[in-house]
Amino acid sequence: MNRPNILLIMTDQHHAGCVGYKGHPDVKTPHIDQLAAEGVRFDECFCANGVCVPSRVSYLTSMYCHAHGVYGNDALDIPDALLSLPRYLQTFGYQTALIGKKHLPGWNTHGFQYERVCYEADAPFRRHHYYQYLKQHGLHDLYDDLGDVERFCLSDRAIPVQHSLERWTGRETLTFLTHRDKDAPFFLMISFERPHPPLTVPEGCPFVYDPDSLTLPPNDREVVPQSPFFFDRNVEVKWCKSVHGEAGLREGLAAYYSLISLIDDEIGKVLTCLDEQGVREDTIIIFCADHGDFAGEYSKMAKGWQYDAIHRVPFVWSWLGKLKSGGPKRGLVETVDLFPTVCALLDVPVPVTAQGKDLIPLLFSDEDSAREAVFYEFVGVKTIRTKTHKLSYGYDGEKGIGELFDLRKDPHEYENLFDSPEIAPVREELLRRILNWWIETQQPPNFARDNEVLPPSRWFAGYPNAFA
Repeated sequence: MNRPNILLIMTDQHHAGCVGYKGHPDVKTPHIDQLAAEGVRFDECFCANGVCVPSRVSYLTSMYCHAHGVYGNDALDIPDALLSLPRYLQTFGYQTALIGKKHLPGWNTHGFQYERVCYEADAPFRRHHYYQYLKQHGLHDLYDDLGDVERFCLSDRAIPVQHSLERWTGRETLTFLTHRDKDAPFFLMISFERPHPPLTVPEGCPFVYDPDSLTLPPNDREVVPQSPFFFDRNVEVKWCKSVHGEAGLREGLAAYYSLISLIDDEIGKVLTCLDEQGVREDTIIIFCADHGDFAGEYSKMAKGWQYDAIHRVPFVWSWLGKLKSGGPKRGLVETVDLFPTVCALLDVPVPVTAQGKDLIPLLFSDEDSAREAVFYEFVGVKTIRTKTHKLSYGYDGEKGIGELFDLRKDPHEYENLFDSPEIAPVREELLRRILNWWIETQQPPNFARDNEVLPPSRWFAGYPNAFA
């Protein structure tokens, strides 16, 4: 059986609305827009965690954070027992590769046979491929220049565009596609490190945005530090209008948009390469992001939670001539759906470890998602988001803390109704659903299968056939 290639294109910290196909008033992404027009786009897709490493592990394993056990960046090694999508596809004859930012610390069984990496956490002592490339060109000192870390990591010293992260990632991708084994299908993950900071735009970048001409998001009231789940990202708390003024925020956004357009340009070159090799129609392409960014919402930038700006991500599927194209899909989906959907498209069994859902019924029809809720989490907080409400609940060691928003009346999450008696029945129902989800999806290596009856979703890690 000739199975299709899989091309997973991931950007880092990319706000779901900062693409042309969503009607953004400023940022231009013609090649990403092309994928959306030719395929299926899910405008209500949510990631499992709002920072890089746990979200990427959830993408590649189809497991929620409390199941795979990874919550932070670079803290502890990722468990080798986790089954990744590339590792699984190797058993079906796929050659696997990753180009760009890996950010999977200590995961020896990630499953990528070939890699060319660029991120400082991907190799010790700056031994990764991109740094060595810059060193050969006498530019390596610019890699370590983060600029003004209190001001969007912007610097006056920029790497020439031909040596930029974006151009390097694109060239390395074309090299792999040129020299790959043409007799075997490939699973290739192109992982662009940006628009994650630093936001310094490469020198000579052909995509420049005028800060003064940008349209700022309408929800500009700064409230993020008031959240009970405020994410203190050190200097990133200063990446806002109240610290740097509107001019500073506009400068940061203009740089953010330039990097997105530069990435889009490289995606276009990859699509051209697939066309020239005659394999575009034999390649399933997924465009996504590991998580979002405030991107001007609440007059700030950077990460945080549990806001939609951080957890909603772009999620586009393209397979020329195969998928049902024609506008956005309505309804909720999750990034953990990637693994089981790829398996279904390839007609291979879905491992019992996968906790996402197969999206094939939505890819080949006019159906919208009927899913009632999505879930995401971090240490100390679990969130359920339905089409109408969002509830986040945590415990600080002494008392429960929570946020509850009526998204129909308050789509920008300004009015916390958690303690409102009028909405108490909704709160209690959502709390019960979080608990049900947590019990159903947790996977502690506990008793043998015969000694534990419920819930049926447990796969009993460490016992025979756990990954069957």
